[in-house]
Amino acid sequence: MPRYEASTTIEAPADGVWRLLCSVDAWPQWLPTVSRAQALDGGPLAVGRRYRIEQPRLRPAIWTVTALESGRRFEWRARSPGMTMVADHRVAPEGHQAVRVQLSFAFRGLLGSVLGMVYGDLARRYLQQEAQALKQRVEAG
Repeated sequence: MPRYEASTTIEAPADGVWRLLCSVDAWPQWLPTVSRAQALDGGPLAVGRRYRIEQPRLRPAIWTVTALESGRRFEWRARSPGMTMVADHRVAPEGHQAVRVQLSFAFRGLLGSVLGMVYGDLARRYLQQEAQALKQRVEAG
């Protein structure tokens, strides 16, 4: 199934990068690829929590957190008939004051390959924009 990735190195402590990355409700304030984010279950990021995400050029989706390693990684999934979208967000320390952020996105299921052909370029662009926006936001303070 189609999978897309973007990564960047951010000159900042890992805890600050993680704090911003997992504050999903605040994404529309600094992330150009998200126009609205709503926590449906309240509380901090946790396995099982759901978020309604609206993005330009895409239908709104309900994302459910399926894996969480606090301070390091979270994965979430959104389902539609015939397809599941999977997004992974990773933060890995690279020395004392730097981290490597890796964002990935995949289409899975019967329609995954077809949607990958239709939306693959947009997925690549959004991942790159997200990695760069995170870097700029954190490094700007």
